[in-house]
Formats: sequence, structure tokens, C-alpha cells
Amino acid sequence: MELSILIVDDEEMAQLNREYRHADSTTDVLSFPMWEGEGGEVCREILGDVVISAPTAHSMSRERGISYEGVLDLLLVHGILHLVGFDHEKGILEAQAMEAKTLELLTALGHGREDFDWYMKEESWQD
Repeated sequence: MELSILIVDDEEMAQLNREYRHADSTTDVLSFPMWEGEGGEVCREILGDVVISAPTAHSMSRERGISYEGVLDLLLVHGILHLVGFDHEKGILEAQAMEAKTLELLTALGHGREDFDWYMKEESWQD
């Protein structure tokens, strides 16, 4: 499997968010699955792209008192899960499945669950 990871500043992230999500603001992470859209069936080995805002990740780290690397791990896991089909905005069952997988993967990376409870509460896990 192939994955592209791009770390950008808030200006570039806001531009991508405007262009692809029609939201006029920056965000922490965006995912662009290769299987969506025209030609998506051509090369199923390519997952897609994950774009992370470095300044937003740094702010999240400072505000929550966890390491910058930990926040990057969180955002990367979140982005990859979107690439493989998880979507917390599709209802409570999807949100719960994505939260469980997120915590499973972060634990495998050596992080404690308690470090990321705040993120699960801020995301639309309960929609």
C-alpha cells in the first residue's frame, strides 16, 4: 500500500479546505482517498493523501499538554482511517467504530488513551 503525507502551514490548509470542502477556514487534517472519483479503480494499492496542518497540530499540542509528535500521530491515524473508509460523520455506529480503531492504533504506537479523550469529545463522534 502507498500513502502520501503532506505537512503544510495553515494558509495552505485553509486553501485546500476551501477548494475541497467549501469551508473558509483551516483545519487539522484532510484526507483524499484515491479510490474516490474518476479513475479510482485503476490502482487500488494507493490509499491516497493525508494533509496535516503543522501550526494547528502545534497549537493542539500546547493547549492539551501532550507532545507534538503525539498530536501528529493522532492526526495521521485519523486521516488514514478516513482513507480506508471510516467516517465519524456518518452516524453513531461509524463514529464509535472509528473512535475504537483510533484508540487501538494510538495504543499500538505507545500512547495512552487518556492523552486523546479531548479529541474524541471535540470531534463529531456523537453525531
